Amino acid sequence: MTKGSSGARGQGTAPLGRREGGFSISALRTFVAVVDSGSFSKAAAALGVTQPNVSNQITALEQSCGFRLLNRRSHNQSLTDAGRDIYVRARIVLSRLSDLEAAADLFSGLQQGRLTIGFSSPTAALGAISRFMQAHPAIEVQTRTGNTTSLRQDVLACRVDAAIVSMLEPDAGLTCTLLETNHLALLVQQDHPLARHSTISLADITGLPLILREEGSVTRGVVERAFGDLPRTLAPALVVHGNSGIKEAVAAGIGAAPIFASEAGQDMRLKAVPLRGEGLTAGLYLITLPENLEMPTVAAFAAVAKPSY
Repeated sequence: MTKGSSGARGQGTAPLGRREGGFSISALRTFVAVVDSGSFSKAAAALGVTQPNVSNQITALEQSCGFRLLNRRSHNQSLTDAGRDIYVRARIVLSRLSDLEAAADLFSGLQQGRLTIGFSSPTAALGAISRFMQAHPAIEVQTRTGNTTSLRQDVLACRVDAAIVSMLEPDAGLTCTLLETNHLALLVQQDHPLARHSTISLADITGLPLILREEGSVTRGVVERAFGDLPRTLAPALVVHGNSGIKEAVAAGIGAAPIFASEAGQDMRLKAVPLRGEGLTAGLYLITLPENLEMPTVAAFAAVAKPSY
């Protein structure tokens, strides 16, 4: 035996040959327990496992490190020099893990977290957001607006956790929950002659100056589907992005606007008159990535999103 090998054995850090797979959380907990208790048997009792189990985990951890962590011949399982360093680092890892577990408990219990919801219509979405906030006041809620096309991209890119949008049919690439069916109406000023009607037909509005939503909105898509070739059938007086702008344009007297009845809201200046005809409906959906429903916040929002009426 050479002098160098004898010195290494005396320090308890002779190379063992590294082996992958021993750096488990369980092994680190076991190692710390052995050091803190001073024996394999006391560590086994504290952890609720057998002494051979403790021995096997320490051996696997040492093999993964490639050197001895404990001086086996000492009466209290004293640390080698290398073992002392690993012990300090193991304590740090386990402390961080405890923090992680505590945070996970808060998130899973909806006592902490953030939820980002997109919507194309405040009128349709804010009721669901209100119900969620009342049920889970500890969750921070953020919002993002857009039309159906842009919000679908936001969901796919994880910029929002879920979105409430109108769609002609469910999207096969997303989890889509039908919240209600939207019916198209015509938004006019309260003193407009058509405001006195209980319903109106498509033929009644072909000669009116119409205010239309932007390309990519489902409202625009339903109008185009109902009226066919839009440029030849209708001459939009104005194209406006979003329903808020639509309402203000109607109130300003620029024209009348097709809008889903559920998105018309309560505005004393205006009246939404239901339209008669085929193909004038779309679904209001909650859309999200399938895996997002495993998130406690998204699952909880989905549970309250559908109106109770």
